[in-house]
Amino acid sequence: MKLTLATNEEINMLHSKFKKFNTHLLEEPRKGYPFIGIMDVFNRVLTEEEASELLGRSHNLKYGSKFVSTFTQLFHMEDNEVYVHIYKKGVGKEEFRYILSCLNREEANFFRKLFSNSKGIYKIGDVEALIFLTKLSVDELYFINFFFPSLDTVIIGNYELSFPVYSKTSIGFKKCKEIVEENGLFIRQ
Repeated sequence: MKLTLATNEEINMLHSKFKKFNTHLLEEPRKGYPFIGIMDVFNRVLTEEEASELLGRSHNLKYGSKFVSTFTQLFHMEDNEVYVHIYKKGVGKEEFRYILSCLNREEANFFRKLFSNSKGIYKIGDVEALIFLTKLSVDELYFINFFFPSLDTVIIGNYELSFPVYSKTSIGFKKCKEIVEENGLFIRQ
């Protein structure tokens, strides 16, 4: 798995484009992202009854591969220019240990390395790293903010395979939506 710390130039580029890296903490995302949707398995919001019946671990296992294929296609379309923000302050020691216990040895070592540096912006270097990071979000172990600079778009890992999509441009949003739909998912607005 190949993941490198973003250079200062890359961080400056990302900062000038996206302003904040901990996008998942934005209280009013519309102020910075006029095009917002939720990448999801369903094209509508489920009722409480439907959610309790349909969602959970088996749901994530059943549909997780569609998210992996979507992110992989976005990665290849982006000429491998995908960055992630690892929000280290959001993980306590107990949660960190739990995450490690859910990973195989290689993955656990890789995850530890992500937290061994004070910086939290990384450039994804290969599909293997992308798949690992996507699966962390799909499996609800650790949620990642994925930055796609050429699409002016951020996709945020979230519970129950409902990933927020924030885009600064309609072109970037439409391209994401196209790829999402090609992979059997939806972006609901």
